[in-house]
Amino acid sequence: MNKNYLLCALGLAAAISFGGAAASAQATSDKRIPIRKDVGTAPAAAAKTDTVQLPGRVDTLMVQGPVRTVTVMQHDTTTVVQVERLKTQRLPGVYYGLGAGVPIPMNSWTNSTKAGPAVQGLIGWFPHDGALGVRADVVGSFMSHRATDCPLCPDPRIYSGSADLVLRFPLDRKSTLNPVIYFLGGAGLAKITDFLPYTNTDGKIVTAGSNTYLAYPGLNLSQASAGNASWFLNVEAGAGLDFNAGPAHLFVESRYSTLGTTNGGSHYWPTLAGFKFF
Repeated sequence: MNKNYLLCALGLAAAISFGGAAASAQATSDKRIPIRKDVGTAPAAAAKTDTVQLPGRVDTLMVQGPVRTVTVMQHDTTTVVQVERLKTQRLPGVYYGLGAGVPIPMNSWTNSTKAGPAVQGLIGWFPHDGALGVRADVVGSFMSHRATDCPLCPDPRIYSGSADLVLRFPLDRKSTLNPVIYFLGGAGLAKITDFLPYTNTDGKIVTAGSNTYLAYPGLNLSQASAGNASWFLNVEAGAGLDFNAGPAHLFVESRYSTLGTTNGGSHYWPTLAGFKFF
């Protein structure tokens, strides 16, 4: 029996020793073990690939950082500039014209004569696009008498023909108006009927020869004192403007004219407007 007790005691001692070792091992496994991370030796981030899509091709770019995809739509912008080539307006070579207006007497002539209507016909020529040309025209001026001074007097008439040099300056040949300013000057002859005499600033009685109305009130005239001339020199200078109005070619002009009447010149302003054809 003593032998059995001895065996039990040895078994119990062995069990206690095995349990203590297991407990010691369990306690040891639960302890946190610190681990150092060497930052300086960390590997570099891998290069990323971005893809740019363009119409007709794919370009691949190597960039650092996260992967992203960029889509670029390519648009070609074409600016269309429409340049309208404006037509250069032509200048006339040979041309004709018809006009009408008012001949206005000046200075002392207004003491016996008033303005009236006038009609004009003209023909002219320029060399090709040239600045200097020639022109001939005829003007009929239908003036009137002053009813308060001479109620029974007839109305005077002046029929003049002249030749002029014309100098023109186009202002804008690209414009549809095609404005052209011109200057003219020349001389011609005039036929006068029923000229109403007057006293000028020099105190002389101005007459027109055989065409003078001798019964003008207050003036003691005879055919001998009036003279026998029937045609008179007409000198003129002026300026005008040509322009287009749709298909029509218009003009307006004014001239300072002097009739070579007896005892002094008679001055007047024919102002005319009308159409030119070329």
